[in-house]
Amino acid sequence: MRICFYGVGGVGGYYGTLVADYLKRTGAGETTFIARGAHQRRILDNGLLLKKDGGREEIVAIPDRCTDTVMGLPVFDIVVVAVKGYDLAGAAKAVNRITDAHTVVLPLLNGADIHARMRPYIDKGYLLSACVYLGTHIEAPGIIFQKGGSRQIAVGKDPGWPDFYPHGLLDLFTKAGIRIQFFEDVDVEIWTKFIFIAAFALVTAAYDKTIGEVAADKNLGRRVKNIMIEIARIARALAITLPGDIVETSFAKAGQFSFETKTSFQRDVETKGRQSEWDLFGGTVLRYGREHNLPVDHTKETFDLLMERL
Repeated sequence: MRICFYGVGGVGGYYGTLVADYLKRTGAGETTFIARGAHQRRILDNGLLLKKDGGREEIVAIPDRCTDTVMGLPVFDIVVVAVKGYDLAGAAKAVNRITDAHTVVLPLLNGADIHARMRPYIDKGYLLSACVYLGTHIEAPGIIFQKGGSRQIAVGKDPGWPDFYPHGLLDLFTKAGIRIQFFEDVDVEIWTKFIFIAAFALVTAAYDKTIGEVAADKNLGRRVKNIMIEIARIARALAITLPGDIVETSFAKAGQFSFETKTSFQRDVETKGRQSEWDLFGGTVLRYGREHNLPVDHTKETFDLLMERL
């Protein structure tokens, strides 16, 4: 089996390390990492070090290849895409060059419309819908630090191929020690996560406040809930059945984070400005609002404030 991890930052690096380690130990296949810059150089020199569970366990992955281009690569059985939203179109175009009709493509990104964003660039193979719950980041080039999150991948079928079931992917990941669960209606999982992450991402970044500060502030907390209400309306318009108390339960998740926690989007805005996932969160909500003639005033006001900062 050939598997490629296109992007081995926090998310791709975590799962890529577990899969590469398993395949190396068992001889059951080969792993290719797509990485760039100093991160790629350190992986080539020393492998990719995963500090799992806050550093309580360390695993070093030695991929069969680590390159910064798909040029010259073979077709893969599985391609895991784990890049930032602003790199998604370019990544999808590149991935299309290493897939055939039998390839399974698994995107592990934030966002509610990742399948729709990728499918125009990938004209073959099975493009699954998925979301992931994982707290991880690049500690230094060649080093991934993981702490928090359930570490679970929620995966569903390719909407264009409803009869295809990803047996091979599920079996490989499970044997590699990865928590992965198949859902017949994975859109419920995707939008449940999106309601929380989009609302808190936009408000924390626009107002430069941590998750704890936003949740504790009466006005900002109300802003988060109003954005969640707007996203829930969009989900209903898309025939996605979410629990009736989705706003309350989603807002309550803020209590699972330490007071000083910043969203990854907020950190990206601080360091990268416009090269962040603003369109993946705010842009998505505004577009769906226009398409379905739904009010998204609270999202737009927060988004406009964010744009003034960028």
